[in-house]
Amino acid sequence: MTRTILNKTMLCLLCLLMAIAMISSCKKDTATNSGKVELLSFGPTGAKHGDNIIFIGNNLDKVTQIDLTGATIPASAFTEHTAERIVFVIPDAAVQGYATLKTPDGDVVSKTKVNFDVPVTITSITSEARPGENITIKGNFLNWIKAVTFSKDIAETTFVSQSLNELVIKVPDNAQTGTLFITTSGTDPLTFETDSVVQVTLPSITTLAPNPVKHQANLTITGTNLDLAAAVIFNGVATPVTVFESQSATQIVVKVPAGASTGKLTLAAHSQVTVTSADDLAVLLPAITTIAPNPIAQEGELTITGTNLDLATGVAFTGITAPVTSFVSQSATKIVVKTPVGALKGKITLNVLNSTLTVESAQVLDFIGGLPPLADFAYAIYTDALQNGFQNWSWAGNDFSSTAIVRQGDKSIKATYGSGGYEGITFHNDAGAATGTYSKLEFSLFGTPGTESKTMNVVINGGYGTAYPVTIVGGEWTTYSINLSALGSPNPLKEIVLQSAGFSGIVYIDHVGLR
Repeated sequence: MTRTILNKTMLCLLCLLMAIAMISSCKKDTATNSGKVELLSFGPTGAKHGDNIIFIGNNLDKVTQIDLTGATIPASAFTEHTAERIVFVIPDAAVQGYATLKTPDGDVVSKTKVNFDVPVTITSITSEARPGENITIKGNFLNWIKAVTFSKDIAETTFVSQSLNELVIKVPDNAQTGTLFITTSGTDPLTFETDSVVQVTLPSITTLAPNPVKHQANLTITGTNLDLAAAVIFNGVATPVTVFESQSATQIVVKVPAGASTGKLTLAAHSQVTVTSADDLAVLLPAITTIAPNPIAQEGELTITGTNLDLATGVAFTGITAPVTSFVSQSATKIVVKTPVGALKGKITLNVLNSTLTVESAQVLDFIGGLPPLADFAYAIYTDALQNGFQNWSWAGNDFSSTAIVRQGDKSIKATYGSGGYEGITFHNDAGAATGTYSKLEFSLFGTPGTESKTMNVVINGGYGTAYPVTIVGGEWTTYSINLSALGSPNPLKEIVLQSAGFSGIVYIDHVGLR
């Protein structure tokens, strides 16, 4: 079998020749010639610059020149000029557009646009530029480029200038470093990626001052190209700062936000590309070294020692809603404060000047004459940690090593019940505890604001339909001692769930076991 493959140009040329033959045949059947210049066809489609293009029609010998978009071809440049055919070489300057045939009787304009197959080539590109500056692309047939796409799909179709051998384009503000994608027009439009990378300039940080710095104080960032920064991101602050006290190419002055904490400083350009400081920005916070006396009497004077304590605006005590803001005395290294009535055993917390941050003591503050100690369990389930093989199978938020509010020992369970309404702190043991020698399940609860008078369900061994309800007391520790018989006399005891009954909030759980 013989197969004949024609390329596109050859096919178009064949069609053109067939058209010529048909026109010639039709001419024999035409009784008269109007004498007017008529353009019947042109081609071949897909011809390149430097190739011949043929115009076919009637009375074409009257044509004095042909205007293409971007180029004029006088009759003297035609390589063939008869009444039926005009042939000339396509000049490099010609671009897509209508052809206009100039005649003594007036212009004849093609009904369709002349188009070409254009091999756009790139020889050089500006290697680096700032957003808003121009880059220059050099090469051949660049007047056929219709779009330039920067990294991250930032497409530009409007150019500063465009010619056969040069394209000047402004770098968009949100452009990122990367290669360019060039989209061309012509009979075979294409998009190709450049080999060269255009480096888009980014801001750079040299120094941060003052460092350390206080919240709400002005921070001065020095460096280069800082006018390209759209935002400053502080460690610990989710929302970038976009409003500055001042900004130039070498300096940004910005107010330190209330939630900022020590860490790297980040600048974000309009492109969302970020640069990070080499050094940490230290944000000043008070620090507690000691609290004394400990334990302390109710309404006694507590001495807090440490550093930057002059930045503390309040001392919060466990069990007291509002922090104490009036001190006996205060300096950078010492605060003396009177403990409020009703304060409970737990850590103390310092509020910070102009900040949303707080600082917690490492030590737990205890009180003289506080709650009496609870007796040790014959069988412990939780005392500072899970005991006797019980595991944490909770689906409520939890911290089994909380030191914030403690009934006995050093730790308690912080249970964070969510808005789902029925979540549980679960103590689970596959083997279970033999309960034959015990009569009571005991645990202590501390309800934080919003949980007072709410119902907690005690669910034993998956018996959610027979849950035992207890009422939470707010703002103080309450110990619940429940007869195992009231819980269905489970034996073995494999699982205990302390489940919120339709409420959300934080409850502390401590000292769980069997008696």
